[in-house]
This record gives sequence, C-alpha cells and structure tokens, in this order.
Amino acid sequence: MSLDQILDWLNQNPEWFLFTVFLTAFSESLAVIGLIMPGAFLMFALMVMAGNQAFPLGDVLIWAFIGAVLGDAISFYFGRIFKHKIPHIWPFKKKPQWLHQSKTFFDKHGGKSIFIGRFVGPVRPLIPMVAGMMSMPSMRFLIVNLLSAIGWAICYVLPGYIIGSAIRLDIDLPENFKTVFFSTVILVACFVALTVWVYQNLHPERSIYQHLRQLFNSNNTLNYIWRRLSSPRADDPTFPLPSLLTFITCTLLFLVWVFWVDYAQQPLLTDLSLLDLAKQLHSEDSQLVLVFITMLGDPNLLYFCAGWFSIYLVIKRQYSAMILIAGVTAVSFTSVTLLKDTFAHARPEILATPFPGFAFPSGHTVGATVFFGLIAAFIAQETTQTKRWPIYLISILAALTVGSSRIFLGVHWFSDVVCGLLLGASIISLARVIYSPFNQHSLKPSKQDAWLPIVLLMSYAGYYWYEFPKQLSRYIWLDFF
Repeated sequence: MSLDQILDWLNQNPEWFLFTVFLTAFSESLAVIGLIMPGAFLMFALMVMAGNQAFPLGDVLIWAFIGAVLGDAISFYFGRIFKHKIPHIWPFKKKPQWLHQSKTFFDKHGGKSIFIGRFVGPVRPLIPMVAGMMSMPSMRFLIVNLLSAIGWAICYVLPGYIIGSAIRLDIDLPENFKTVFFSTVILVACFVALTVWVYQNLHPERSIYQHLRQLFNSNNTLNYIWRRLSSPRADDPTFPLPSLLTFITCTLLFLVWVFWVDYAQQPLLTDLSLLDLAKQLHSEDSQLVLVFITMLGDPNLLYFCAGWFSIYLVIKRQYSAMILIAGVTAVSFTSVTLLKDTFAHARPEILATPFPGFAFPSGHTVGATVFFGLIAAFIAQETTQTKRWPIYLISILAALTVGSSRIFLGVHWFSDVVCGLLLGASIISLARVIYSPFNQHSLKPSKQDAWLPIVLLMSYAGYYWYEFPKQLSRYIWLDFF
C-alpha cells in the first residue's frame, strides 16, 4: 500500500488516525522493522494530515509518545531475553555489521546512547535491543527511554503539524516572511554544521589541532596559556580549543546582535513577522504544548535541578564542578537582569495579563541554553571528542525549542530569543574553558548514582503537576487575538 493510499484511507476513516500514529511511532522504534521502514517520512506526512484535519495536538503527541516508548521497551527486553541467540538469527546472521555498529555505539556512549540514538544514527532502532543484550539496568533504561521519547515526539510531531495547520487555515504569510524563514533556516543549519565540524576536527589527532599547538608553543605567553588551560586528566589531557572558539564566535555575534537590535528600529521586521504568524497559528491545543515546552526553561525549575546536581557533585567530591554550576547560575541570572534593565525593550502586547519586566534578552532561553549545555558538557567530557557533537547538537535543539516557544506564546520577540541563545552559549563555553584546568577526575556515573536521574525526573513531574495550570493561566491572550 502506497503512502497516498494510506492517507486516503485515513481521510475516509479518521477514527483510526490516532492508532495509526501510535502504530507508526511503535514500528519505527522496533528493532529491525525500524531499519526498513521510512518512519520519519511517514510520521511527517501523518502530522501534516493531523494539522490539516485539526486533530487535537495533545492527543497526537500522547499517542506518538506512547508508541515510541513501547517500541523501544519491547526492543530492549527482546535483547535481554534472547541476547545470545540474536547474532545467529535473521537478519543479523546475514548482516553482522548491524550489531557490530550498534554495540560500538553503545560501548562509546553507554546509557546516553538511548537518548542520542533516538534522534541520530544509522542503526537507531537497534540501540535499545543492544542495550538489553549488554544488560543495561531496566530502571536506567526506563528513565532515558521516557525522557528521550518526550523530545522525540515534540521534534517529530510539531513541524509537520504546524505546516498542516498553515495549509488548513490558508495563512496569509507576513511580508518578507519567506526571506526571514529561509535565512533563519540557513543560519541555523550553518551553525549546526559548524558545531559538528568543530567537534569532529579540533581534537589532538587532527592536523589543525597540532598546527595550533605548534603556534602556541612558539610563543612563551601563548605556551603558558596552553599549558594553564589544558585539562590535567590522564585520560583526556587536551586544550579546550572547541570551547574557546565557541566562546569567541558566540561573544562576537552576541555583541554585534546587541548593537544591531539596540540601534535598529524597535521591534525588528523579523520580530513583527513571527508575531503575526504566531497570532494566526494560535489555538488552545498549541497553547498547551507550547506552555509544556516553555516550562523546560522555567528559572525556578532550573535552579531547583541545579541544586540537585550540586548535591550530587558534593557527594562525588567534585567540588570544582559544583562551584562551576553555582558560578554559571549566578552569572546567567545577573547578566540577564542587567541586560533587561539596561536596554528596557518592551514585550509584545498580546497577553491578557502582561508579564512583568522587560524582554531583551529572553531569560528562559538563556537558562535553557546554559542548563542543557552544561549537562551536555559533563556528558560529553566522558566520551571521545569525535563523538561529542551529537550530544551538543541535542542540547542546541532543546534550547532552540524552548526559545521558539517563547516567540509563539507571545512573550518574547525573535530578537530576544537570538540574544538569549548567543548569551547562553557564550556563558557555557567560557565556563568550560575556565573549568578545564580543574577537570581532574572522571564523572562517569556508577550504579550508586541512579538516584540523580530519578530525583530529577520526579522534580520535573512534580513541578509540572503543581505549576502547569498556573503557568497556563499566565499565557492567556487578549480576546481580540
């Protein structure tokens, strides 16, 4: 049956649509089946249809989430039960390289491979099965499976759903919107490509790193800086070159952006175009999802989670890392407060109860960029440099998602979010450079550390249960929108 036939049948039988979403997400996550099934393409087509037919966004997200969780869970327990027989059955007997690639990926990333593999990797559907074969603890797998499935559902559902909604509503795009949209996509793509290139090429085995090291060694001052900032870890005695270049690049872009926004006419044309689009896409369902996303960057929640991380690091006697978290938190809060008061840019006048304070930059975006970036940095430091880019890429996408939610909720301009992303990236990259000479010991988790993800998950769940209704009421729009 072709894709067109499937969509035509669903048009005639809409009562089966949500089950089809579940079945697609479930099958796309199953070992072997996910390798031969064009799951991403089919899911995108279904989401366009969902938006076009006005299916409730919350229901679509829930069914996609459930399917993804169950698919990975069944693959995991299949690997645990039949781990010794799997290499000898079809198709792995005929294609042993599939298992080899998956095992290599799991050996390098450990439990993080479940999260990373949910979004990237040619053997993505096999990672949960291999995790079961390698006897990964069930509770640890369950936590990572649930968290990654939330992000997967949002990333896979929202783009297609928004496009379908735009087609249904016959939206009249704002003037110059296409130019703004494609320019933004190109810039984001270039930034992602640059991130991948940096973390694949700027490590000791590459010639670029060696040439820069020779350059620094040729000057006494530069040589001192190189030795002073290099990590003393025996397993990774490297100079934080990617972090230093990221700091320089993001800081320069941040300064250029601040001066441009401050001297340009307020708000920017881009700001007005995206706000106009947000008005046309606004609905109760989209509001629920956007509030859910934006709460990921809620300052109170991030402070609370930073506290748990600090306790964990004290228990591990990683006092330098604990001081790093405290310093990054203080710098983020102070810089956002000072910039908001200095530039005093007004927020969009779209909410029934206006938010207090000023708009520039977006505090939620800064917080999300710093928080997810810090987690990514601690995870990445326990992997080889060539394999760090997927971890950082996921943190970038998470921060972009939170920032986008601020725009479409009508509480920030596009310029506020861009400033927040650049400021957050500058803070976290500088923190990594400063922390490098104090990075003496490995932070690889042990079985005794399983309490941390459990506590973090419970904190998130409890915060959402208590705060979500209140947060939802804060983002009610004026009646005439």
